[in-house]
Amino acid sequence: MRHGERAWQAALLDLDGTLYRGDEVVPGAPEFVERLRRRGIRPVFLTNNSTRTPRQVADKLNRMGITAEPDEVCTSAEASAHQLRERFGPAYIGFVGLDGVREALVEFGHRAVELGTPEHDGHPGVAAVVVGLDPEITYRRLTAVCAEVSRLGAFILTNGDVRLPAGDRFVPGNGALGAFIETATGIRPYVAGKPNPDFVQFALQRYGLDPDGVLLIGDNRRTDVLAGKLAGVYTVQVQSGVQYAETESASTPLEPDEVHPSVADLFLP
Repeated sequence: MRHGERAWQAALLDLDGTLYRGDEVVPGAPEFVERLRRRGIRPVFLTNNSTRTPRQVADKLNRMGITAEPDEVCTSAEASAHQLRERFGPAYIGFVGLDGVREALVEFGHRAVELGTPEHDGHPGVAAVVVGLDPEITYRRLTAVCAEVSRLGAFILTNGDVRLPAGDRFVPGNGALGAFIETATGIRPYVAGKPNPDFVQFALQRYGLDPDGVLLIGDNRRTDVLAGKLAGVYTVQVQSGVQYAETESASTPLEPDEVHPSVADLFLP
């Protein structure tokens, strides 16, 4: 049974490469999201990007003509903060990252301490460390992060994306930052974002969704499709993103349920 022949509660939507590419909307993406809403399918914007808050994500989508509300956004930073609350309850959490990480920690009841700053220097200790992308991080701050990770013996990486598209080139992603810390400390992180199925489960729990009534749509077989299949939801891979070409033949144990050129081809009348 194809995607258009079933009744769905919600669609978990990857962003970069699926609804937009960098700062350009994928043609037909705004109309696709509106088709979901008209069918009573809740759009959930599921992003590995931990730098932005849900409001910042929604603002970007709305500027592109894609109707979105902050409470329809799930970020890997929120998934990280949720995991920490499940384990420690509200706690002092050391972090690397931008507004997306700090606000997620606060949202889930934690006290956020930015590592390698005067705020951290005056603090006696943190219960855990979360690492998100910070393009301005310094060697001094990385040294402080590695010291805390070594003391604790563990850390959370919001997402493991090693590189990010930037126009006609790539720049280092959060996975590269995590690899630096792992190499320096010998400690492997828990990666909260896709392809970890816990991220999908977090979204299902947040919105009270049954996996049988959910489909996940993304361009990356190694992250989007794998996370969806491991979480037990229906998966659709689109070919609109720069990630598609390099992951089309990726060695993963699970294949998408469907492949389409772009979201413009989905849920057509």
